[in-house]
Amino acid sequence: MKILHTSDWHLGATFEGIGREEDHKYFLSWLIPFLKEQEIVVLIISGDLFDQSQPSAEAQKIYYQFLLSVSQNTKVQKVIIVGGNHDSPTRLDAPAELLKLLDVFIVGGISFEGKNLDRYLCPIKNAENVVELVVVAVPFIHEYKLGIRTSFQNENEIYSLFKEKIQKFYFDLAEAAENIAHGAPIVATGHMACCGSELDDAPQEIHMIGTMGGLPSTIFDSRFSYIALGHIHRAYRVEQSNAYYSGSPIPLSIKESNFPRYVQIISYEKGSKAKTVQKFEVPVFRKIIEVKSNLEEINNVLLNISWQTPMSPILAITVQVNGYRSGLDLELKNLLSNKFQENSPLIAYVRQVPAKSENVIAKNNETFSLKELTAEQVFLKMCDTYNEIVDENLLQAFRSLLNEENI
Repeated sequence: MKILHTSDWHLGATFEGIGREEDHKYFLSWLIPFLKEQEIVVLIISGDLFDQSQPSAEAQKIYYQFLLSVSQNTKVQKVIIVGGNHDSPTRLDAPAELLKLLDVFIVGGISFEGKNLDRYLCPIKNAENVVELVVVAVPFIHEYKLGIRTSFQNENEIYSLFKEKIQKFYFDLAEAAENIAHGAPIVATGHMACCGSELDDAPQEIHMIGTMGGLPSTIFDSRFSYIALGHIHRAYRVEQSNAYYSGSPIPLSIKESNFPRYVQIISYEKGSKAKTVQKFEVPVFRKIIEVKSNLEEINNVLLNISWQTPMSPILAITVQVNGYRSGLDLELKNLLSNKFQENSPLIAYVRQVPAKSENVIAKNNETFSLKELTAEQVFLKMCDTYNEIVDENLLQAFRSLLNEENI
């Protein structure tokens, strides 16, 4: 039996206002034949299916067309979808009964009313109606849902309590799953930040314990032979455990575009709990490329840029200038369109930052007391810190505000 693990699609996402619909369509048009070729039986999507809790009509259309295509064009017996912190639990759960007709099993969010653990259990049976696998579908869990209140506790207390509560939840689920597995492998899901993640591996922190670091792999019961995790956009194994992140399948940021994107396949031999885990690189439709330099070098880079992806890259451009240059973004766009005409690279943004000389850098390293500086000097230093170009118009606007404050 083969299971494919993916997560963090973020359908409907944009990069600096540029829609990623075509990137997602390209990924999904690759995934459908890949599922068939690899003879995948179970597809797991571990949260953040959508980028927004209220996804666009186009994002939802892509989602439903994909599920229909899986049903019609592959041998997948079950699609398991759990909600992430970006997803609306109720929106995911709303069509769950209807989507059962396409063999889709959805758990949008958790509820402890009655503690009905069966809601999270999805047994996979063979033609003889024998259970060959049990998937424990756990979505994103906010600490509030576990009864944790953070108002009168310090970080260490919150961390310990959250770890204890979530470990107990996974233990109870493992007990319930074992009762119906009858010796078959048990796979779980999760959407959280575990040990090994870095600050920019995910779009945002999702727990109050974020400043304490990720959760340890010890929260997962040892009876789970694989834990399919979501939230972190980089593919890695958590502390040599059975917990794995598959990462996002399309690059959603500059950093993500510098590394390959993956899906993971977990294979079980018939009648065995032994597994193999393989990463498969996802072909990328287009990359996000950061370009930082002075204007002369940037012009040279843009005129000589090349790519191996089907679509031209998205460019994030930062130009070092001595003074603000009006219309520079249009100038660079025209340069690209004249050079490439069709399939020209897209410019996400053009940011202008001060070109710093060695004297300026040395001067910036000096320390001052606020008492030694005027309000205007503080303003100029703040602008310099945030790479904000200060021209005469901005300075005049600040002086006007300062004068109004002193009236």
